[in-house]
Amino acid sequence: MIRRSPSDVKNAVKRGAFDIAVVLIDTGEAALRRNLRELRSLNKSLFTIVLGRHNSPGEETAAFDEGADLYFADPLPVESLRRLLAGGNRPVPLSEDSPSALRPATEAEPKDTEKKGESTLHTLRDLSHILSYSLNYEAFTQHFILKLRDHISFSRIGIFIEHSAKQTLIKKIENTHLKCIASIGLPSDLVDCFQLSRSTGIGRALSQEPHILHDQGSRNSATTGQHESSIDKEFAILGCHTAIPISDREGSIGVAVLNGPITGRKYTDDELELLYILMEELGLAIRNSRLHGELAQHGQLIENVLHSMSSGALVCGEDLRVLYANDPAKRFLGIESSDTHREIDFAELPSQLAVPIHRAVEKGQLIEPYFITGPFEDCSFRVSIFPFAQKGELVLPPRPTMIIIEDFTKIEATKKSAVDETKNEVIRLIAERFAHEIRNSLVPLTTHAQLIDKKIAQPEFQASLKKALTTETARIKRFSEQMLYMAQPSKTGSVETRLPDLVEDAFARARCSASAKEAGLRFKDNAKSSTILANPEALTYALEEIFLNSMQAKPGKTEIQVTLEDNNEGILCLRIKDDGPGIPEEILQQATDAFYTTRSTGIGLGLSVAKKIINEHDGFLRLYPRASQKTCDIEIELPLLLTTTV
Repeated sequence: MIRRSPSDVKNAVKRGAFDIAVVLIDTGEAALRRNLRELRSLNKSLFTIVLGRHNSPGEETAAFDEGADLYFADPLPVESLRRLLAGGNRPVPLSEDSPSALRPATEAEPKDTEKKGESTLHTLRDLSHILSYSLNYEAFTQHFILKLRDHISFSRIGIFIEHSAKQTLIKKIENTHLKCIASIGLPSDLVDCFQLSRSTGIGRALSQEPHILHDQGSRNSATTGQHESSIDKEFAILGCHTAIPISDREGSIGVAVLNGPITGRKYTDDELELLYILMEELGLAIRNSRLHGELAQHGQLIENVLHSMSSGALVCGEDLRVLYANDPAKRFLGIESSDTHREIDFAELPSQLAVPIHRAVEKGQLIEPYFITGPFEDCSFRVSIFPFAQKGELVLPPRPTMIIIEDFTKIEATKKSAVDETKNEVIRLIAERFAHEIRNSLVPLTTHAQLIDKKIAQPEFQASLKKALTTETARIKRFSEQMLYMAQPSKTGSVETRLPDLVEDAFARARCSASAKEAGLRFKDNAKSSTILANPEALTYALEEIFLNSMQAKPGKTEIQVTLEDNNEGILCLRIKDDGPGIPEEILQQATDAFYTTRSTGIGLGLSVAKKIINEHDGFLRLYPRASQKTCDIEIELPLLLTTTV
């Protein structure tokens, strides 16, 4: 290869691509010096020959001053130059002091080069063996210490490693013991039954302060304190003299215990430093291997969980590619069982799935669960879309998403059946109660109708007929009013009303309806203000039902105590107590349920209607048993009408 200057082949010269450089002198001594200096700056070891057009002592001196190895001039020794360029016997300078002195190359040089190349290939081959075990940390640790022995002449070594802290998802394993995972020269029965511990001996010493620990003959006893005897005992059991911590750069994960060189000498500081660094690299490799295993284990666990689900599960990536689909999801999509291993394209998803998934992945929308129809008629599926995100973190779109498809066909059918049964049960109960009460009301009326022709002229019969007509029609009217209040809102047409007026009016109406002339009311109005916003007719009816309930609990002479107070927080409290037996504690929760009654008459709507009306007035109705510390049986809370002064 011929070039005008060394800069034309700068990179090749730097990398040692040439064995000999021949410099022709054709532009003068200054150019010669410049070219030689540039060659030397690029590669000081390059063998350089200078050729002049005629013999010149000045050029020869300049060539050797700038580091040339040989100088030739016309006439050239052709045969010598041919042999030199052929590389048969390349001359080299004997020393830096005499660059022109030459010596023939020995036969050992090419052999050394060949041995160096073989050594490099062996190193690469050994490295490839370790890489083949890279996911099995016990296997590559064993191979690692075998290769380490080729360079550091120990005969016994044991690598003790802690259990993986994240080895199981069910229970975290405490890392108190160090198990031997690889060894050379240690008896197999000792390896099976012997472990180091972080609480004593070598494991404790190196866990507390990572350093290179020696046996009793070469360590400073002040560094080990009271654990010195356990350290010596463990060294003696293992037949070793040196312990080196194994770290993964986050913390200590184990210990390497080995004996001294087989020649009997001690390890040099350089060897110990190299061992420490190599053990740290081993710790990193073990950690990476374990992380890979844990990741694979967790991934397999998640896949097993999704595979065992009876609901369909789909996972879509950020690029809307379907990453996973379990068997129920594939059945929902109509994929044959023989094609379960083929990939699913996003375009295969029905629009009722694809559109919400696209919004969740690409736009980050939170999709509420919704229902879709299935591949068959009368099938109902609920779809839930869950974007993947760390707890408490906001992940910007696009983001991977999991889709759960639950078959709700049976659930919806069961719900519909339950609703239908409930409706039928309510209708049956209403019909039964009303039929019973209307029949009870018709009995005295039909009796008088049968006797009306014979006794119509008798004053006693006329009075009895009048009483029967009044009582029974009032009863039927009350049933109708209860049903109307249950069926429609009661607060329409609200006006400013004084609650004491409603209490007295309701008591009077209840005493008339129950024909309880001996019932009395003791009313205490302790409220500073008692004006509320209400529908007077509806709220009076609610209080009437409560008073009727008290009068029916104790027929005849009875007294009902009513106390009205305000709690200075805009709430009126109306407390009611009668001198009857009170509300039994076992029926307290059911007393306000519709159609619940403990009497043989009535349809069980009194308290439920009263509670509904009070609730619609933004109030509360509470029942208390007699055994409680409350001084009332019923407590009603209603909001006061707040007035503002200007």
